[in-house]
Amino acid sequence: MLKVYLVRHGQTAWNQVGRIQGHSDTPLDETGRRQAAQVARWLAERVRRPLGVYSSDLQRAFHTAQVIAEALNAPLLPEPALRERHWGLWEGLTSEEVQRQFPEHHFTYLYDPMVGTPPEAEPMGDFWARVQRFGQTLLQTHPDGEVIVVGHGGSLRILLCEALAGDVQTYRRIRLDNTSVSIVERASERLYVSLLNYTDHLADPSVDGF
Repeated sequence: MLKVYLVRHGQTAWNQVGRIQGHSDTPLDETGRRQAAQVARWLAERVRRPLGVYSSDLQRAFHTAQVIAEALNAPLLPEPALRERHWGLWEGLTSEEVQRQFPEHHFTYLYDPMVGTPPEAEPMGDFWARVQRFGQTLLQTHPDGEVIVVGHGGSLRILLCEALAGDVQTYRRIRLDNTSVSIVERASERLYVSLLNYTDHLADPSVDGF
């Protein structure tokens, strides 16, 4: 059986105020560093023989993955395909600022995110395809074992949608908090989502950040 642990990156200052990050290379804040240590401890207590820790190469994800890889004594594998969607001119803005500055684009995006692309942004179909290709390669590379994937709210939701045979409307209904853990399992050639947005490890007060 293959078990894939999907971990969203730790908190950043932009997460705190609701700014769209996309490809903007924002670092973890103090809370995010502590969250990375907390999820690393939780995984180290459960994952016995990890084959690797795949991670987006954006620093908020990669630094989260570094802490996990060290705790698991596992190879760290940077993967640009796991990056968040590039949001173009919306990056750095809050939802309220987007609505004021780009009302027409905001409306079309809400109506149909597969067609309504923000100015200078990566089309949703292209974003979906690159993450989907990563997921297919991962399944081909690892027929069984345990793997960690550290990414972003967007890229990880696409992987979950692929496991659930979902579409962009499914994507919109999945919530992933910072350093949440979701699990996708493959058994008898079928994919299952056995855990979604688990965050109980964040209640551990004994873990300090790095």
